[in-house]
Amino acid sequence: GIGQITRAGGCTSLKPRDTARLINRIQRYLQSTMRLFIPAQVHEESCAGLLSRDADVFPQALGVAAGFAPEVAVQMGALIREQLLAVGSRQALAPLMDVTRDPRWGRTEETYGEDPFLVAQMGVGYIRGLQGGDLARGVVATGKHFVGYGAGEGGMNWAPAHIPPRELEEVYLYPFEAAVRAAGLKSIMPG
Repeated sequence: GIGQITRAGGCTSLKPRDTARLINRIQRYLQSTMRLFIPAQVHEESCAGLLSRDADVFPQALGVAAGFAPEVAVQMGALIREQLLAVGSRQALAPLMDVTRDPRWGRTEETYGEDPFLVAQMGVGYIRGLQGGDLARGVVATGKHFVGYGAGEGGMNWAPAHIPPRELEEVYLYPFEAAVRAAGLKSIMPG
């Protein structure tokens, strides 16, 4: 059986109401035909807002981090949570918690930057807003791309990351540790 549904809104041009109808139809089918009656996990991309038609669009994470205001990330996460729940999605593929110090990397704009403390604070804020105080009414945040993904050789995506153990712990793991300990991050996407 199917365990997850990827980007029902982000991969279509459906309006939010139609996305919700599609997801509900798929879930009803899965629950009525699967042996254990377990619904699929529905997730969407949301680094700069719900990646879907008619959803709010925010500045990329790098732009948000430039304000040094984690409370803005909390507010963003809360609004994105409302929009995700409205279409039936319970998991967001965000925030991107990579520490990125090579501007040649093609996904730098998705990150909160080069400072591990700032990345941690912005990520924790976003996660708190997205997951909310009660996960029964929240959306699971997915910290990505654990760990060192943004430090690829030569600034290339999917390239090996040559990181000494101490730097790995003090720089690249720090934001993920803060996200788990301080914000209760529920999901991590391996890189």
